[in-house]
Parts: sequence; structure tokens; C-alpha cells
Amino acid sequence: MNKIICDKEDCKAEIPQTKDLIETKYLSGGIQINFFRCKKCNAKYLVSVTDKVTREKQIELRKWSEQHNKALGINIKGMSEEELKKLTILADETKYNMDRLQEEIKVSIAKLKAKYEGEL
Repeated sequence: MNKIICDKEDCKAEIPQTKDLIETKYLSGGIQINFFRCKKCNAKYLVSVTDKVTREKQIELRKWSEQHNKALGINIKGMSEEELKKLTILADETKYNMDRLQEEIKVSIAKLKAKYEGEL
């Protein structure tokens, strides 16, 4: 099991990564702050901050990812040239949408972290 070391000078405790490590703080406006804390000194460490729009984009990204994986998993043996062309377009479209959403999510989370990191 991986462990995290508390970076507080007077602590340096090992923080085991367990499934119940992450806590969530809910703020008005649908803001969710995920963090964990050192069990020894109670220092808090920010993991992520999301809002409703970002979480919706994450759901949409998962759907595009599933569609992309299905497109890549199709057996192309015996397909006509037209079917291959359509499959290529579908794979390219899903990849484009995944990349676009990943970038939007990355930017949103960075802005939210900068804005709300002091809320812990």
C-alpha cells in the first residue's frame, strides 16, 4: 500500500492511502472540495475542487470514453471501405471530444483549486 508523508516539519507522519482517506466538504453553489488529513497533526491536503459544471463534464467525458473504446474494439475484418471510413470518423470524433473535455476540466479544476484552496 502506498503511503503519503505529512510535510509538516514537526510531524512527518505516514498517511496510509485507504479508501476512507478522502473527505468531502460541500460549499454553496455546488462546490465540492475533496481533501485528506494527517491523522497525527490534522493537517489538511487538497485533492480536488469541482463544481456542478465540472462534474457534468466529467460524466460526459466518461460517456465519450466508453464510446471511443467501443469504436476501437470493433472487429474491422470484412468491413467495407465505407464502413471503415465511418468507423474512422467516429473514432476521430470521440477522440476530439475527449481531448476537448479533458482540457476544459483541467482548466476548470485549476481555477477552482486556486479560488477555494483556502476553504479547508
